[in-house]
Amino acid sequence: MPLSVRVVRNLIWFQATLALISVVLLILGMVLDPNDFLEDLLYALVYLPPLAAGWLANQWHTRRPRVRLATIAVQLAIPLLDFIHFLIEDTLDWVLTAPWSALIVTLLLLSPARTWFAPTLQTPWSPSQPAPPAAT
Repeated sequence: MPLSVRVVRNLIWFQATLALISVVLLILGMVLDPNDFLEDLLYALVYLPPLAAGWLANQWHTRRPRVRLATIAVQLAIPLLDFIHFLIEDTLDWVLTAPWSALIVTLLLLSPARTWFAPTLQTPWSPSQPAPPAAT
């Protein structure tokens, strides 16, 4: 795995960890103050894309190009949803998430990430090559 892909994976895992901690704190706040239950539930939707990105980062071992593209799409959705939240609630979350997501998307668009996620062509076994070791 190239260094840029490992850095991106760790950034996404950190992002997902922060989102998971935020969900736990949000649930704790909902339990302690149930007056704004529906508003808190709607705010919980903001944490779904970072958690989805964390799940996608755990799927990178498959090296499928669509996993990389889905991760890019989710990372682009995170600041967009935060900007929409800014328009409604006047928060500045998007100022923090936009550079983070831009860094992740940029690193995923670099050549090492593109080639690492490319499907590998496996050549069939031929008699001129030694047979692979048998599983015991």
